[in-house]
Amino acid sequence: MVNAIEVKHIYKKYQNESILNDICFNVKEGEIVALIGKNGAGKSTLINIINGLIKPNSGQCMIYNQPRPDHNLMGLMLQDNFSLDRIKVKEVIQLARTYYKHPLAYEEMLSISGLSTKQNNFMSQLSGGQKRCLQFALAMVGNPKILFLDEPTSGMDPDTRTHFWKYIDELKKQGKTFLITSHYLNELEKVANRFVFLHNHEIAFDGSLGEMNSLFNQVKITFISNLVPMLFEKLPATNSVREINHHYTITTNDLNAFLKSLLPYLSAINNLEIKQQSLDILMENIINEEVQE
Repeated sequence: MVNAIEVKHIYKKYQNESILNDICFNVKEGEIVALIGKNGAGKSTLINIINGLIKPNSGQCMIYNQPRPDHNLMGLMLQDNFSLDRIKVKEVIQLARTYYKHPLAYEEMLSISGLSTKQNNFMSQLSGGQKRCLQFALAMVGNPKILFLDEPTSGMDPDTRTHFWKYIDELKKQGKTFLITSHYLNELEKVANRFVFLHNHEIAFDGSLGEMNSLFNQVKITFISNLVPMLFEKLPATNSVREINHHYTITTNDLNAFLKSLLPYLSAINNLEIKQQSLDILMENIINEEVQE
């Protein structure tokens, strides 16, 4: 499979502060790769470097094996909304279309943005979520092969987010490639093929959610019970027990063994739930493992 994006030994410093330290990874054509990490991890900086908006101190980024980004192949949705005074939605869309060789049709861009009824509104009159939708449509204007989406659903209401990710899935089926950052990790869990986790200015993990789970193969069990915590602490395969006002959270590496030992107490347990670890917990596990090392 062809590499759509290649990131080779990227280093970036601001004054004496290291932002990115020897960042290397590839994105295959047709993949959705989630770039994750805490605030300040360098995610936005890296996206800007790949798009040629910021120069690295050293290293190189390639788009389809070319060192100079071809912006007719790429669509970029920046983290921060921009708003131009006294310009209408229809005017900014028409303006954006003039920058590309083969832009999408005006009506298609309106459809993507969901702003057909707002095309005569000034940008300043749009809500935060509507501005994000417009930003996404502008990223799509050149019908790019690669899309860089930095916090795309910030400010969107739940229904708009659901519609947005369904459309992303449709674009993936068309063979488009994505590099996405988001603080809504539960959304990324559903769409991303791979996760590149930036921590301490380096890549702490690069792989699928299943591979991340296999590193920390814990399951979380929650329930309500009047039984004492000491009883559950003694059960086989129990990793940790937390109890607050009779609400229990227990983790285990061996769900089958734990459930067998829990059977005699089920009559005294209510609201039992079993959950695989979420992406944010897995990220914390990676961080904690590094600290222990």
